[in-house]
Amino acid sequence: MRTPALLSAAVLLAATSAPLDQYFGKLKMSALRIRYEIVSIRDRYETHKILPEQAEHLALLTENAFDDWSRRYPKDGWLASTAYLLAKVYAELPGPTARDHAVALYTYVKSRFPTTRYAKDSRDALHRGVAVRPDPAWAAQRRASASPSPRAPASATPAESSSPSPSPSPSPTRRGARIAN
Repeated sequence: MRTPALLSAAVLLAATSAPLDQYFGKLKMSALRIRYEIVSIRDRYETHKILPEQAEHLALLTENAFDDWSRRYPKDGWLASTAYLLAKVYAELPGPTARDHAVALYTYVKSRFPTTRYAKDSRDALHRGVAVRPDPAWAAQRRASASPSPRAPASATPAESSSPSPSPSPSPTRRGARIAN
């Protein structure tokens, strides 16, 4: 009869895994959201929708949530794959900060989850070495082609009027909503 074994495995899994309605880090991300953000960052970076510094900023915020999750649920079955995916994102980004985070996450996976395939892949990545990548040419071109926001000419600003406006002007309330005077 396997029912008691399955039941005890389910109880153990429930006790070690983060609940789906548990939120982590500064941005209060669920475990599912953390995994989604990692894939989203990678896809948006690879398709040049975000610059390297934007991808790194998002990765750091996501890592903050991941660190909180891993502290609170150190035996969660998704930690190894999530850390490995985040390490791969960092490894694709330029600069020493991204490289250092990739190495730290690969090291975390290989030491905390030594029997997983993610540990093997992390050991392989560390053995090959994680290079500091240069800034990609497309990002430099994109930054150079970005024009500053246009400014309105000085003559386009309305002149101060001494007579009151015929319609009431809105004024802010305490919560930021506007009401008419």
